[in-house]
Amino acid sequence: MIFVLRRKDPPKTLTVAREKEESKKENPDLIYTFEIPYTGREVHITHREVFGGRDLLRFEGIGFSNILKRFDDGTLRYLVNEWSVDRKEKEVISLILSDIMRFQEYYYDDLVAGKLEGVIERIVRNHGIEMEFKFNKDKIMYYVIRDTLGFGLIHPLIYDPHITDIDVKGTDFVRVKVREFAGRWIDTNVRFPSEVALRQFISRIASLYGRGISEATPMVSFVYRSLEKRIRFRVAASLGGVKSDQTTVQVRKFPVKPFLFNDLIKLGTLSPEAAASIWLLVDLKGKIAFSGPVGTGKTTLLNAALAMFDPRKKLVTIEDIEELALDFKGNSWVPYYARGGEFYEIVKFALRITPDLLILAEVLGRELGDVIASQTGHGLAFTIHANTIEEFQMRVRTLLRMYYGENASEELIDLVMRNLWTIIFMNIREDRRILEQMYMVDPESGEFYKIYDYPVNFDLDNFLEQVSVRTNRGIEELGREFLDRVKFIEDHMDDELEDLYPALVDWYNSR
Repeated sequence: MIFVLRRKDPPKTLTVAREKEESKKENPDLIYTFEIPYTGREVHITHREVFGGRDLLRFEGIGFSNILKRFDDGTLRYLVNEWSVDRKEKEVISLILSDIMRFQEYYYDDLVAGKLEGVIERIVRNHGIEMEFKFNKDKIMYYVIRDTLGFGLIHPLIYDPHITDIDVKGTDFVRVKVREFAGRWIDTNVRFPSEVALRQFISRIASLYGRGISEATPMVSFVYRSLEKRIRFRVAASLGGVKSDQTTVQVRKFPVKPFLFNDLIKLGTLSPEAAASIWLLVDLKGKIAFSGPVGTGKTTLLNAALAMFDPRKKLVTIEDIEELALDFKGNSWVPYYARGGEFYEIVKFALRITPDLLILAEVLGRELGDVIASQTGHGLAFTIHANTIEEFQMRVRTLLRMYYGENASEELIDLVMRNLWTIIFMNIREDRRILEQMYMVDPESGEFYKIYDYPVNFDLDNFLEQVSVRTNRGIEELGREFLDRVKFIEDHMDDELEDLYPALVDWYNSR
């Protein structure tokens, strides 16, 4: 049995490292670092002075406020302002954290069950500090949760829904990407005080989610999902001195709710006509490539298209990282997740379970040729990194030859290209993710016909003609199908997923 030490006074080993007055004046971003007694670890409490500039975005959370500011010189900075704490509050926080870390086996069941508050109250009673805790409960709870089950110094960044990416590199200022300013890294006023502090943070976060990181295994990657599904993100971390000069952490956050076509139209990503054309292509089991640089919204647009897919049909997705959010699809969605290089084997298996639509989160080469050559009557959609038609052709050719070697003949490459129906190019313009261009591929000549050019130029006649060739369906019939989809999208522009999906099911059942 493990006994909790009962102690009236704070531990004498507690030390608080305060900034000198001179450095406080020079640096308004203060980090208070103090040791957790008996553990050899530190905790860092921040107090950020928010000053100057013009507010562009603001997010208020429990214990912190986040503000994106634009300064007179045009630069942007993302500022975090957390609750300030006095000496007594720091001592209480340190005492609680010390007991949790030292006696975590004793508290293990409660911690796993999410009963951290009960654990804290027991520690407070054991140490006879009920009064100190009572008068500062909210503040103390915030910092204890932040540094046990939470995300330490980047906790306020994780919880801000405006942020899509977080980049930590050693003791440099943490950088973020904000959804409303797509593609631009913005400095924050958050930074880890030392390489040791950052390593401690990575080790704690990795262990919380069943991963380990050390000199022997210096890189770790995992996907985190909160129990209430409010937060979902991917973490990739590496230790400095082994694979890179500095310890790094990269966080890619996923939206709480999937973006729908109506959301993307409102954001200016694409027009209703472009959305309707993608929806029609997906329903007709077309073979569609979503292409573009990293972070341009390829998966977001793909997710929006899949949300509209006929719920009576089987949708199979294969991902390395769990980015697609289609839980509402129920039994019509069969997700697979590749681990340890088994992507191709899962693709082969997926073809045997007769999907109506097969999704490859990102093609690596070999599976693309096999999927297209199989011709089992399934639709196909995938993402790939290429900025232009020329780059796309080069990318496909390179990947096929990488996996097929000498067997990747020009005939195979030509077969893959001709069997593609549509290539969609995503990009970023003026801090906005956009569908920049759409091309149809002529199955006879292999030529590319541009049918959409941002923001609203849509060639409906050419689109219907190319789809008619692929499906042997009349142009007038396809035209009616297209207009029905445009009308549905426009009629449901203000719907959330909870309202849109039942209406979509009714729409399909009435046809």
